[in-house]
Amino acid sequence: MRQHRLAVCLILVALALFGAVFSPSSVHAAPKTATCQSLSVPVALGPGLPTNYRIYGQLCNPPGGPSHTVQLLVPGGTYSHVYWDFPYQPKLYSYVRALNAAGYSTFAIDRIGIGQSSHPPVGLLTVVMGTNAYIVHEIVQALRNGIIGNQPFARVLLVAHSLGSVAAWIEAGTYQDVNGVIISGLLHHLNTVSLAAVVATLYPATLDPRFIGNLLNVNYLGYLTTVPGTRGNDFYYVPGADPGVLATDEATKETATPGEFASFSPPIIDGVSELIKVPVLVVVGQQDSLFCGLAATDCSSAASVQQAEAPFYTAQAQLQVVVIPNAGHDLNLHKTAPLWFDAARAWAYQHVTP
Repeated sequence: MRQHRLAVCLILVALALFGAVFSPSSVHAAPKTATCQSLSVPVALGPGLPTNYRIYGQLCNPPGGPSHTVQLLVPGGTYSHVYWDFPYQPKLYSYVRALNAAGYSTFAIDRIGIGQSSHPPVGLLTVVMGTNAYIVHEIVQALRNGIIGNQPFARVLLVAHSLGSVAAWIEAGTYQDVNGVIISGLLHHLNTVSLAAVVATLYPATLDPRFIGNLLNVNYLGYLTTVPGTRGNDFYYVPGADPGVLATDEATKETATPGEFASFSPPIIDGVSELIKVPVLVVVGQQDSLFCGLAATDCSSAASVQQAEAPFYTAQAQLQVVVIPNAGHDLNLHKTAPLWFDAARAWAYQHVTP
């Protein structure tokens, strides 16, 4: 198994495409039953470094006020917090709305270098997977200490997608300061053919209509995004997706960094997920072409995925697996999204209550 993982090490880098005091910038009504704040949190890029950068996030509390547990939501590559609170038909596609209604507070972030968070110059190669994990660790501590939203949370449930799930592995395994982890859109065996096809759809973000306004912005030089019109094949099981979702996804897409690519493969092959000592839920779309297939993981059932993933977790993780039918890589953005939200809610009630 180790030999297989090393054999795909180079192409694993490609998966990075998929996935203090706060200063409130605005307050808005997101889900009708919740109250949300847009916040900017100062962070450092590593231990001992100055807090010169900021992470943007949206803190949403249930109608009755903050819960004891907050779900920290980390998006994947080329996605921002919008992935978690999707503006198109949010009653169907918003994880935030669904989990707020279930009684959980949520804090959905833009990773460093993404969306409204700070964009360190790519040429410095400062944004790597370890950077992402350390910043998530800083956010976890800020949530626990009441620095975000003036409300200390007793428990933090880390919920992540794709590249964000790699950061979640590192954070939970290294810092061991969360109460549970939900990994979505990430398994340990990969479909290298599909990954290569996604890599072929990348190009400089400053050439894209969405980012061309940053053509002369040094902080955007070197960032990559997907060529217009390719996200459907990259991240979706198209028969299970609404064309309106695909259009909204294209209009709100984000970027990914070379530093993330260069540092992506070690967390897959170094066993960091085996260091996680809290309950773990793994959720994957049955039609996720990036991880499922004859040359990758048998996603025909939860039992087959459980068998493939179990060697990468300890008994303390109490690993549970859910496979969502008629869904590809982007679980939140398929018509079956409510099934995934229900699975997350049920598992969270069992392991990390509101």
